[in-house]
Amino acid sequence: MSTITSNELRNGVVFMMEGQPWLVLRYNHNKTGRGGAVNKIKAKNLKTGSIIEKGFSTNEKFDEADLSRESSQYLYRDDDKVYLMSNTTYEQYELPISTVEEKLLYLKEGDKVIVLFLDGKPIDFEVPPAVVLAITYTENAVKGDTSSGAMKRATLETGLEILVPLFLSIGEKVKINTETNTYTERVK
Repeated sequence: MSTITSNELRNGVVFMMEGQPWLVLRYNHNKTGRGGAVNKIKAKNLKTGSIIEKGFSTNEKFDEADLSRESSQYLYRDDDKVYLMSNTTYEQYELPISTVEEKLLYLKEGDKVIVLFLDGKPIDFEVPPAVVLAITYTENAVKGDTSSGAMKRATLETGLEILVPLFLSIGEKVKINTETNTYTERVK
């Protein structure tokens, strides 16, 4: 197993800490005036779903998790589980909703995802960096409220709520950045 330093803990990296696999959700390098640099991360435990925020000195080392990835398709969800299917073997996998619930707001049935496997078992999946979703509800723009960059709340077809420009209306499709949870453009 290869080792990585805390400087290499970038977004999307999976590492082992205290015998558990952790996925880096957010990375920030902080250098103070007199003190040493500190790498702060927000990470998700891929077995339990818990999330931590922690700081590490720049020389700390970790084992890199032995993960495999497979292109798959999101099939559907029920009350407890999410069902996915491999695009190559057509084998179906299930994951508990509790570990992936926030990611489901970016997916419609049939969308492609990358399933992460640890020791041959599916433990999580990655959504694409951008998705296209239709607006199902938004308020109408108020006449005269046309200041530059003005935004309004919109609900998308998956239940995701984001801010969109005033000129968008119900039924239009928008591209969403899944890493920042923000509107990027209107899709024709």
